[in-house]
Amino acid sequence: MDKIEYTRLVEKYYEDIKRVAFAGSRDMYDAEDITQTAFMKLINTSEEFEDDENIKMWLIRVAVNEYKSLWRSPWKSKVDFYIPERSTGGYGRDAERTQVMESVLKLKQKYREVIHLFYYEEYTAKEIGEMLGISESTVFKRLQRAREKLKDNLISKYDNLQFRRIANNDE
Repeated sequence: MDKIEYTRLVEKYYEDIKRVAFAGSRDMYDAEDITQTAFMKLINTSEEFEDDENIKMWLIRVAVNEYKSLWRSPWKSKVDFYIPERSTGGYGRDAERTQVMESVLKLKQKYREVIHLFYYEEYTAKEIGEMLGISESTVFKRLQRAREKLKDNLISKYDNLQFRRIANNDE
């Protein structure tokens, strides 16, 4: 891969990969490190890719592996906390989207990653399963459970008519 092609790919996918890394790590500083590592691995890989979409999927898979590795580290495996001040993931600035994203970030990692890949990156369940190394039915089950947890969290946290109406429209 030449320098021009690499630069084009970084410009095209850097923010997407950083959002995936952020969804998994819940920390913008860790997400930056994970994203940089993924792109370093891209420049050093000898793998041949069919097209840009295959490259993006490969980068997402590397980012997922990196944040899973991060969570297995001695520090992260013992401490699972969320610091809102370090969490500016670029998902939107309006209040409603911020509240939803904060609820997503409080979910367990296995639910956060499928929610992000399905709703924010718009991958199919089959593609998500391939990236995460799980079956398509497991992806659907995790999405279902994540939606239930989000609905419960949002209704209990924001016990008002607007959020009840939003949550009940999905049923």
